[in-house]
Amino acid sequence: MNYEQLLKKSQKEALKYQKEIEAVKLLLMELSHQDPHMFYLNLKNEVDTSFLKMFESKLELYLKEDVPVQHLIGHAYFYGHPFLVSQAVLIPRSETEQLVEEVLYLYDDHFENKDIDVLDLGTGSGCIGISLALEEKHMNVSISDISEEALEVASENVKKLNANVKVVHSDLFQKIEGKFDIIVSNPPYIPNDEVVDNIVRKEPHVALYGGILGVDFYERIIKNIRPYLKEKALIAFEHGYMQKDVIYKFVEKYLPEASILQKQDLQQKDRFTFVGLNIDLTT
Repeated sequence: MNYEQLLKKSQKEALKYQKEIEAVKLLLMELSHQDPHMFYLNLKNEVDTSFLKMFESKLELYLKEDVPVQHLIGHAYFYGHPFLVSQAVLIPRSETEQLVEEVLYLYDDHFENKDIDVLDLGTGSGCIGISLALEEKHMNVSISDISEEALEVASENVKKLNANVKVVHSDLFQKIEGKFDIIVSNPPYIPNDEVVDNIVRKEPHVALYGGILGVDFYERIIKNIRPYLKEKALIAFEHGYMQKDVIYKFVEKYLPEASILQKQDLQQKDRFTFVGLNIDLTT
């Protein structure tokens, strides 16, 4: 059996179990240590028997036991970098890449290449804060999380990607010191009673659920954020697509003088809220 035949067979199995065929292709490429270019060049090559056995065992875990492919290969790609992931952290999503992109745009618009302090609150794998630090050298980034297990993964990603990032163990602002120009957060936002796919349940509950409406962490953050912001500051959130209005009201309540910008993701779902103090986000 060659790689092309194995891919077709595996993707057929994926459809049978209502799983993603692209995930199966990713699993095969990553386990064979081939980038997409090399993989397609080698499609006609025969698959080694020992590799076939190993791949089929991993594939079965994905198809039948709902183990995420990213856990099986040990990493997920985010903003062009391979981030280590485990059962202790949320697997980075493509929507969150857009959050990073939007923050970088707003930095260019409002901070004019100045050195600034940035906090990634509830960092998980570290993907947001580390990506910002790697993309913009003027950002002095700190990342924090309540989970020590998550911070172990984030710390490994800091080392692996050679990022200049400070790691802090903190329940939201509890152990955060200093003031920041930008605070970015993608906290848990799934409502407690929302039914999620079996494969999502494999991810840490502490990183998924955010109270009855899924907005508990947003109110806690917005209510307590002012002492940690510089006079001119930006707050950036990712949130659920049905939480736009309630988060807007939190900002009006606790930061009434702030400028608010809300944006959709690439699927036209309301996904991001940006808050400016002494920054006009409406122009």
